[in-house]
Amino acid sequence: MSSIQPLLDTMQKLRDKEDGCPWDIEQTFESLSKHLIEEAYEATDAIAKKDYLNLKEELGDVLLQVIFHSQIASELELFDFKEVSDSLNEKLIRRHPYVFNGGEKPFSAKDQTRLWEAIKEDEKKNIKPSSIFEDIPNSMPPSLRAERIQKKASKKGFDWNHPHEVIAKIDEEIEELKVAIANQDKNNIEEEMGDLLFTVINLGRHLDIDTNEALARSNRKFINRFLALEETLTSAHQRIENTSLEELEKIWVKIKSNE
Repeated sequence: MSSIQPLLDTMQKLRDKEDGCPWDIEQTFESLSKHLIEEAYEATDAIAKKDYLNLKEELGDVLLQVIFHSQIASELELFDFKEVSDSLNEKLIRRHPYVFNGGEKPFSAKDQTRLWEAIKEDEKKNIKPSSIFEDIPNSMPPSLRAERIQKKASKKGFDWNHPHEVIAKIDEEIEELKVAIANQDKNNIEEEMGDLLFTVINLGRHLDIDTNEALARSNRKFINRFLALEETLTSAHQRIENTSLEELEKIWVKIKSNE
């Protein structure tokens, strides 16, 4: 705890009602919530870019949010950072019995995930949720929330058996979307688009593909190709706005073929 204590002391001083920072003093759980999410995204972006120097800084910013929330909780006499840390440590030990208590070691990471979930379910066996989806945060990004919802439903036996069945459902959703577009029904178009995206995420789950990472990869790929497209046009003293779609497509295809 020696390395974390100075940080805890710093945050306590920043929150001091008399001599602290006005901005820090004003913050609440609610006002900081968005920053907690933003800092986590910035850390994952540093990982995707393999910018490990920046990752060190971003992880510090994530830790700051944990320290900040813990300080506010301490002031409200709810809990403090030590309790957060101790609770996490106890959970890690409890959910890895084969490491700490001589339990049978799982054969793979997938086996460990199943064991983790089983222990988690056992911990909550005396808690009667009003819904199996109760513990899925509403604030979670919709794509992640969709995946969590699907996993919960699957545990209850409500799921397809094979990926090709999900693909058939995707085809069905596309046809329904076409009908909505033909009818120019904006509300129904949005509904069918949502159903299509939900089903695509389901396919990713069945193929053991992280659809969020897959989409992030496509985002990065598009940006790189678009920048290459602009560079090609600049070298030819052309502007993208003044270039025909046919020519842009030819350049795009060439960029793809050179990857």
